[in-house]
Amino acid sequence: MANSIFANYPDVVSVDDVQAMLHIGRNAAYGLLQSGAIATIRVGKKYIIPKTSVIDFLGLNKGAKPAIMNPSGKACESFERSK
Repeated sequence: MANSIFANYPDVVSVDDVQAMLHIGRNAAYGLLQSGAIATIRVGKKYIIPKTSVIDFLGLNKGAKPAIMNPSGKACESFERSK
């Protein structure tokens, strides 16, 4: 399923592509990248964003868990329910 959703995007996407893929604004896209919720490689000021990182963020790969953001905007490693 994930392959068909983003089939028209290249293997390495831009911030503009991430915005279009997730239907979010520029600030939200940079927030996800800076927090580590979407895995990237940083070369100088440029973000190298593998398409698979966006798919993993959404939890569309088998075995991948979607990233969870806490109120501070930082990505959480795991989510534990409070009792």
